[in-house]
Amino acid sequence: MVKIVDTIEQDLLEEAIEQRADFIPSGDLKAETADNDIFNKVIDSLIKRQTTLIVGPRGCGKTHMMRYASILCQENESKPFAVYVSFNRYYRLEPLLTSKIDAINLFHSWVLARIVVSSYETIKEINHELTDEDLFESLNYLDVNSLGNVINQLEKGISLTEEEQLEVRKLSISNVKNIIDNLRVLSGRTRTVLLLDDAALTLTPEYMKEFFDIFRTLKSPHISPKASVYPGTTEYGARFHPTQEGDFIPVWISVEEPLYSEIMEDIAKKRIHNFNDVPIEVREYLKFAAFGIPRAFLGMMQEFLAGDFKTQQQGLNRIVQHHIEARIEEFRSIKLKSPKLKKLLETGESVFDTICKEVKINNSKAIESGHKQLRVGVSDAQTNPYVERMFNLLIEAGLLFEIPEVVSHGSQRGYTRYIPHLSALLNKKAFISKEKTASAKTTIDIIKSPSTKHPLRRSISTLMAKDELESLAFNLPPCGSCGMDRINQSQKFCHNCGSELIDISTFEQCMALPIHTVPGLTTWQMNKIKKEIPKFKNIGDFLSSQDPSKELRQAKRIGKVRAEKIIKLVTGFVDDFLQ
Repeated sequence: MVKIVDTIEQDLLEEAIEQRADFIPSGDLKAETADNDIFNKVIDSLIKRQTTLIVGPRGCGKTHMMRYASILCQENESKPFAVYVSFNRYYRLEPLLTSKIDAINLFHSWVLARIVVSSYETIKEINHELTDEDLFESLNYLDVNSLGNVINQLEKGISLTEEEQLEVRKLSISNVKNIIDNLRVLSGRTRTVLLLDDAALTLTPEYMKEFFDIFRTLKSPHISPKASVYPGTTEYGARFHPTQEGDFIPVWISVEEPLYSEIMEDIAKKRIHNFNDVPIEVREYLKFAAFGIPRAFLGMMQEFLAGDFKTQQQGLNRIVQHHIEARIEEFRSIKLKSPKLKKLLETGESVFDTICKEVKINNSKAIESGHKQLRVGVSDAQTNPYVERMFNLLIEAGLLFEIPEVVSHGSQRGYTRYIPHLSALLNKKAFISKEKTASAKTTIDIIKSPSTKHPLRRSISTLMAKDELESLAFNLPPCGSCGMDRINQSQKFCHNCGSELIDISTFEQCMALPIHTVPGLTTWQMNKIKKEIPKFKNIGDFLSSQDPSKELRQAKRIGKVRAEKIIKLVTGFVDDFLQ
């Protein structure tokens, strides 16, 4: 029998065994970091000059890699001045959006204050001989204690004192860049890398766009900003063009990576002292159930070590079931942070379940011939902006792993390949051979068997009903005054604060407008959008795109400047239309 643990105690246990990189002491984090080519590539990118966005779902190691890069730089004088800054408390500023008219300005100050304070703490770690006078002058006479108070007050939602407001007025982008350069000189380094963690402020898209505007303007010949982002909900705003500004570096390890088992084992050996007490077949089973997420592997290993199971397989089944249910709940929880994605999330969960069922059916045939089938190739997954966003959300939650290259067998037969979460497949008994008794060993043998030559191919129309596809859209906007969701589509006034709501038909009309009809577009721009950017049929398609600049720049002679002007024109029109 599995040990019966009170729900609250179980939550605390899971919180402890996750060993989040945010809370691991620097010495332990360095000692517990595995040495492999994949992680080394990420570290190298974080230390080099180019702007870098490291991308992956929660628990894949983004924070760990950033903190590790900062430690390496601190210890080696030949490396850059590396400042690690975490923005994981941004959600504490979310209430300011409804209580302060200058919430965006306050957030702007909070971001810059955190960067200055972290830069100060970093130089103190590197050079212990610096005097307070030296540091005060290098900070352009900013009081770091006052900045700390500003940070604390804003995170508590408390109004700033007059003295704190005076200090905040000194926090301009240019002044912060000068301060970073001053401290970099004191460090004896030739350049700076800013490691900005938890940059995907998904709870507050208003803050997220402001953040990437700051990120863009901090870049200089001596300052290289880096950020960790998510693949599904990160929105970059009109001024920041992620595919043009820098490189996307994935942190997530593929289960098809030849050294996958060795990499996961190296990580766990450094973090779990009684790792070798777990049978080899169990370790292998849980490695693949973790689906390339180190934190998940560590948690499931600890759960197995703490369990008292009647049989080994019973324990593995329960652990895997618990894990995939938790991942699904995490996926569903995105709608709490971003209500407009509710429809995409609900449909996405249904599509994911269909994909898993299809892979299971196809895999049973592959097993008979000594092969396995993990991949599904989906055609038209990136031609509809809402479908593309839906799949990106599944990737963000770690439920689908996208194989990087897009395969095409002709203009009408392009498809994107994905691997569904192996815990979902294990939970659906997708790796059971009719000839052998189900066990951890036989399951692992099947997972490690050769892949079929071609992936299972499905079109969007076979994964979801026609009416589902046609109904994909953002959810209607919440109350503009208090942020409360609507109860129904006929609602005229907010049931929470009584404010008049935007007429729903007006909103739908706005989303349905062809993008080329937006006032202000030139005839040339209209023709370009109509003929060369078919993905943007209407304003709803345009607003659903994570990186509209990338799509616009696919048209000939539309570059960065023109794309930015079009984005500003369309978003400005929408704001005016819905006022």
